[in-house]
Amino acid sequence: MKGKIKITAVLLGALFLLAVAIQAESVELKERFLQRKPMLEQMKNLEWVGENNLGFLVFRGETGKSEENILIVQAENEDRKTVYGEIAIKVNTKIEEVGKRRAAQIAVLAAVGHWLQDEAGNWYQKKQPAPL
Repeated sequence: MKGKIKITAVLLGALFLLAVAIQAESVELKERFLQRKPMLEQMKNLEWVGENNLGFLVFRGETGKSEENILIVQAENEDRKTVYGEIAIKVNTKIEEVGKRRAAQIAVLAAVGHWLQDEAGNWYQKKQPAPL
């Protein structure tokens, strides 16, 4: 009996530490997203990068493709993949599905002039909505 209590206590302790680690990682992810946001917005405004239909950033050509910018885009995509993976586990689906759903949200929220990729893989620039 004491052995089962000890095992249970160890498992509960491990789960608590895991929860703390996940929370800490989540905070770190948010901080990294916020740190990169101004640089990524500038790259989007300059039309160097666009949002693909899987929820990731891609360079639209060679312009702006410096070593620093490549690292920023890679870091953003890695963190997005981490978040998509966490969501996929929670809702019992594939990472790709989460990315596609996020791409649709990004398209709605994107600024006018930003490059987006539709579901069929065609690139387009977001236009100003027609007046009512």
